[in-house]
Parts: sequence; structure tokens; C-alpha cells
Amino acid sequence: MTLVWQNELQRTITDIDELCRILAIPSSSVPTDYSLLVPRSFVDLMERGNPNDPLLLQVLPQSEEDQAACGFSEDPLGEIAEGGIAFSKYAGRTLLLATQKCGIHCRFCFRRYLPKVEFSEETLLALIRTNDTIEEVILSGGDPLMLEDDRLNYLLQSILQMNHIRRIRIHSRLPVVLPSRLTPKLAAILTLPIPVYVVLHVNHPNELGAEFLERRELLTKPVLMTQTVLLRRINDDVETLYHLFRRLIDARIVPYYLHQLDKVAGATHFEVPTEKGLQLLAELRARLPGYAIPKYVREVSRQICKTIVTNN
Repeated sequence: MTLVWQNELQRTITDIDELCRILAIPSSSVPTDYSLLVPRSFVDLMERGNPNDPLLLQVLPQSEEDQAACGFSEDPLGEIAEGGIAFSKYAGRTLLLATQKCGIHCRFCFRRYLPKVEFSEETLLALIRTNDTIEEVILSGGDPLMLEDDRLNYLLQSILQMNHIRRIRIHSRLPVVLPSRLTPKLAAILTLPIPVYVVLHVNHPNELGAEFLERRELLTKPVLMTQTVLLRRINDDVETLYHLFRRLIDARIVPYYLHQLDKVAGATHFEVPTEKGLQLLAELRARLPGYAIPKYVREVSRQICKTIVTNN
């Protein structure tokens, strides 16, 4: 039986002219080799008639994507060179790319150039099963919640059988852009005897629509956190970030990471200077409680951990 969220995925918008027509904005003729993909539920949160809507700018191709810049590449984090399937970058933790499918194509995505590969669940699980130094499995992708319920449940239950695994973390954008993915069955699947952390990717307060906030209440067991990418013209001002982080803590969701943009080719126009990011964090600290302030981080290729961007 096809579920509501799967039906909605089948109706995802992939045509630029259709998207512009729905939003009543001038048609965009920007050529791109990175496909448009945006759920209608996410489009419903965009302002009609506004070509600069902050949600629209995250998915609509722009002419600036052709700009080349020093330090920007197709593999800024060295994942293609590493094989792009499953690898250990952090002590005691393993990042497992559970699928390459996404429910939305963000123009700044650092995995937009990752080559398509065939995933073998048993091979991936075997890598984790034989390494008892791993305490935490981080499911990423693509988007791990693109997996059908039965497959996701099998993956989680298989990990659960490994006695050395103490925690599971899931990074996903799907519940925000496609809230119908949050169902009672998914909530049951994510209810495990070990801690489960769900890190939601959300960049702007307008992404926290009524349907998401209502369905978020289904997830009573996992700890909900967020990661946000600092993006020029989208959230690089103190008021936007203030309202985002305030709405998150009101919904009992902990702001976890604020990412400096990964230097992926085609995303130069989204970059915000680190100095501005530090200033924004300083202003936010004066207005929000400490638990509402995320860590400001930059991912560094082939290093063991994230580099925390500080005032030092």
C-alpha cells in the first residue's frame, strides 16, 4: 500500500516553469545539470509573487551557480575520494550513508556531485558489526527517512543487535519539507531501547509550518535537534535566526549546529563571511538562552572532527 507521504513524493515538482507558475513569478530559464526537486508541501510555505522568498532561493536554480571560485569544488569534504558509502571520521562514531535519495534538492548541497552507487545493507552493517570501537551510528544520505518503513526498521533493528552500539543518530530534512513523513508507525520505529537522536535540517523559521509542528508531537521518544546552514540572503540576519531558534525551542527542538557553508561548486553565492557569522552569534547570545544557541561549525575534509568556529 502506498502511503500519503509516498504519494506526495510522486507529485514532487521537477519542472522550473511549473514551480514559477504556481508561485506567480517570472519563469526562470537558468540552465542546470542539478535537477529541481521540491515537494508541494514545501512550496505551499513560500510567498506567492516573491521571487526572493527565502525558501524558494534554496531550491530554484540561479545564474550565479556558474560562478567559479577558488577553494570551491565538487568534493569539498573528500567523500567521493573516500568512496562515499560508509566511513569513520569521528572517534567512536560512524557515518552511514543509508540511501542517496532525497526528498528535496537544495542548491547548496555538499553531496550534489556524489556519484550514484549501489548500496548493500549487509556490507554496510558488517563494517559496523566488526568494529567494536564504534558506539554511535549516524544515518545520513541522501536522506535516511526516504527509506520505506520496513527497510528503515530492518536497518535500525540490525544496528540494535550490535552490543557495542549505544546510540543512533538520524540526520534528515524530510520531516520539515514533507511533514506527512511523520506518522505513528515511524514514531514506533524510532522508539528504541537505546537513545535515538533525530537531527532535522531547517534553515528558516518559515519552514516550520503548522503541519510539521502538529506532526512533530508524534515523536515523543527521540531527542529532536537541528542543523542549520548559514546562507546569504536566506538567514544571514539576526532577526531571522532569532525567530528560527526561538520557534525551535518553543517546539522542544534543540538547535544543535549552525554550519558554515561547505565550499561546493555552484554554491558560492550562498557563502556568508565567517566574521559575519560570529557577529550574528554574539547578537543572538544577548537575546536567547544558552541552550537556544547552536554550535557554529565548519566541516573540514578528512579530519577526525568538526572544527568549531570560535572568536579565538
